[in-house]
Amino acid sequence: MKKVMMFLCVLSLFGVPCTAGAQEESNESGTIYLPKPDTKTGMPLMQALQNRQTHREFSVRKISDQNMSEILWAANGVNRENGKRTIPTARDSRDLKVYVIRQGGAFFYDPENNTLTSVNPSALIYAAAMQDYVKQADALLVFVSNNKNHEYGAMHAGSAYQNVGLYAASVGLNNVVLGSIDKDLLHKELNLKDDEYVVIAQALGWPKTK
Repeated sequence: MKKVMMFLCVLSLFGVPCTAGAQEESNESGTIYLPKPDTKTGMPLMQALQNRQTHREFSVRKISDQNMSEILWAANGVNRENGKRTIPTARDSRDLKVYVIRQGGAFFYDPENNTLTSVNPSALIYAAAMQDYVKQADALLVFVSNNKNHEYGAMHAGSAYQNVGLYAASVGLNNVVLGSIDKDLLHKELNLKDDEYVVIAQALGWPKTK
């Protein structure tokens, strides 16, 4: 394996990314190890609030693993040594789960390890979307809860997608929050437990160049 990685790094001198082999290996094992989020990236908070808005157009440009790591960390990442998250949850329930749907399939985000684990190889973004523009997005975040109080579950999801929206604004990504999704299909295809329910989703992608 070390020889393979050395070879890939030599290729990087000619424009081939050294991490390509590691990413492929991660996908085959069912787990993607995301890079550490850069907590100093983006613009100041007040500027992000000024720029935050909904956009329903997306380009074919892919969201990098670095950006995806920061998106998911903003949504529900661990930001303290005691394991607490970037969003508040009632009674510290930490009930919110985040799934990512892309062309490569559907993945569960593990905030403690900053990894994505494959739960379905299908590109469910096409099946879940009820609006055509969503199918152009590079990623669909699905927010899931098992909180018995559905108001709490909705509140936690709202905190997460607001964080993501602000991050998107700070780095120039487009995003739109979606209430119209096929929740029953997602519940089935994401292999959710009986007590888990889909709250809402959020589509993300880079804007079209003008």
